[in-house]
Amino acid sequence: MFKVFISTCLLSLAAINSIAHASEDFTQYKTQSEAKGKKDRNALLEDAQNLLADPTLTHTQRTYVLHRSALHLVRTNQFQKAARRLDEFAAHLAQFPDTNFLGKYHWVAGDLAILLGNNTDAQRHFEQAISQFEQSGDLRMKSHAHRMLANVLSQKQDYFPALAHVFQAKDTANKINNAHLFSAALSTEARVYRDFHQLDKSLDVLNQQLEFQLGEPDISLAHISSTYYSLARIYEKLSDHHAAIEALNKSYDIDKKLDDKNYMGLTQLHIAKLYIELEDLTAARTAIDQASSLFSLVNNEKNQARAQAVQGQIALADGDYVKAIQLITLGLDKLNAQDNEKLYQAFQVKLGMALAYEQPSEAIELLSTLLDTVNEEDNLTVLQSLAVAHKSLNDFEQALYYQERAFATKEHINQQAITTRLEAKKLNSEIGLKRLEVNELQAGLAQQQQDTKTRTVVLAAAIIVLINFILLFYLYHLKRRRVMEKEAELLNQSLSLKQQLLADVSHELRTPLTVLKLNIEALEYNLTEDPKTTYKVLQRRLDMLNTLIADIYELAQADTNNLRLEFELCQAKALFDDLTIAIAPIIDSSDLEVIYINQLPEKLQVECDISRLNQVFNNLARNSVHYTDQPGQVKITVSQQQQTVVCTFEDSAPGVSSDALEKLFERLYRCDKSRSRDLGGSGLGLSICEKIIELHKGHIAAMHSELGGVVIQFTLPIKP
Repeated sequence: MFKVFISTCLLSLAAINSIAHASEDFTQYKTQSEAKGKKDRNALLEDAQNLLADPTLTHTQRTYVLHRSALHLVRTNQFQKAARRLDEFAAHLAQFPDTNFLGKYHWVAGDLAILLGNNTDAQRHFEQAISQFEQSGDLRMKSHAHRMLANVLSQKQDYFPALAHVFQAKDTANKINNAHLFSAALSTEARVYRDFHQLDKSLDVLNQQLEFQLGEPDISLAHISSTYYSLARIYEKLSDHHAAIEALNKSYDIDKKLDDKNYMGLTQLHIAKLYIELEDLTAARTAIDQASSLFSLVNNEKNQARAQAVQGQIALADGDYVKAIQLITLGLDKLNAQDNEKLYQAFQVKLGMALAYEQPSEAIELLSTLLDTVNEEDNLTVLQSLAVAHKSLNDFEQALYYQERAFATKEHINQQAITTRLEAKKLNSEIGLKRLEVNELQAGLAQQQQDTKTRTVVLAAAIIVLINFILLFYLYHLKRRRVMEKEAELLNQSLSLKQQLLADVSHELRTPLTVLKLNIEALEYNLTEDPKTTYKVLQRRLDMLNTLIADIYELAQADTNNLRLEFELCQAKALFDDLTIAIAPIIDSSDLEVIYINQLPEKLQVECDISRLNQVFNNLARNSVHYTDQPGQVKITVSQQQQTVVCTFEDSAPGVSSDALEKLFERLYRCDKSRSRDLGGSGLGLSICEKIIELHKGHIAAMHSELGGVVIQFTLPIKP
């Protein structure tokens, strides 16, 4: 029997070790995921895959891993895998709902939709995210969602709603005093102004952002670098390429301090493109060679492909079409059209330009698939390249056709630019008027609120004073009456309990004393045939009396708060193992199967009186053994539930009725009194257990057992 007990313990230990190992892996993953600065996202994705394959991962931990891994897949441009992971995430949330993580699901899905060019889906997801974060009270993520929605609306040319969401993002960031969020909202505001060609306003906002960042010690250098990069984009829009290069060099210097080689490479790649526009091909080659070297150091194949394509653009600008074709083709081979379709098409356009001079037939085949599928500026390049290709093939009619279309497209772009500038000025005027209207409304509303507030305060004060006086008067009399009723009730209850206790104790003492008296008389008058047996009966009855008197004394001490416990800090798992081993002589029976399961972590601690807990274990063990038909089963389980240790003693048939179950902790109560006396019970064991557990600030209760008997369950608080 004891071998079964030991085997069960070992199996329990193995299961607990497995759970603990999974928990440790998750904690490490979470720490690395939330660490500030650069992250090895590919390594984190491998860790996430291993965690998701672990069946011991809790549903809460799985929610976290699904969210973080989906985000990392988006950040590493693995868009198809990200979409599949988001589907898993959505299915998991449907089974285990979580308002805040549902908001995060929509946030990541919206981010992915932006990268895939699906602004309608992105808008829907970010609107859902804002709603979920509003419900969960996560203001940080709510500000993020407003900012991202503003980006989407700006791309859809809904500039007024975009600015409204920017202002909400800034306001939310201010509410929680988050400098990073406020800075990010300023960046988005600048982008919105840039999108509807309010470049002067965009510059003002970016300079305001830069001033704010330089004055905030908590803002990271990476954010300041990003602001310089955004300034460069505005200068580029204004065709001030030298100013753009200067801003990019400042961004590069900061990235160099951070040793962020990937961003350093991207900055040099952008500088190279600007030098191509300035027709300074020597400087462009220097910049792109540096970018290519940096991308090689970090082993970023996609950015290496971009660098090769830009090297091809330099060769194209230099008239070396063969080299341009070779380099751009190498870059395209390393890119995945599905990951970034716009970038892929842009490089295809450049390849078509080079092919038009060297391989016109291949150029026509490639460019025909791109015609009218790319943006207007690239479409102009496609038309011009088709004209060159047809001219190289002496197909002057088609060459003239594409040249005329190119001229018409260029005229349309110029006209659209003029219209956009006019609309931008109109929008600027409308924004000014709306701001004036808002200011006037706010001023009027503030005055109205102040007047209403004053009147309300005066009236409320008068009403509160009157109500308080009435309530105090009423409560005084009500409290006095209730105190008197309570005192009378407690007095009557105490008298009843005292009478009941005296009656129960006298009843309990009468039976063993009667037996003692009869046996003593039998010895006195030589009426017994076996005096030794009679002496043993007398000894057993005296032991029962001693047990009863000792139990009554302990309960009396507990009732008068004189039962003192010697608390000490213990390792919970080892403590319960020792307590179970101590009761082995009681529960070790050939006809009784004992199962012991200890699921507590190794480092968990409780503060307790070990001797008193040993007393509880002894009482519960004796009850389980004495009141279980043999052959039978006794199951002892110890586990952690939130901030408590839960221990259960569960036995097989016979059970007790529901009425009897509620009375098991009453003093001197027995379901079968004659049987209890035969077994030496005082009827006070469970009452003493209840008192000891209460002094440990725990709880004890009795329930029906699935094994057919009774479950006694008690809890102990965990030491923080």
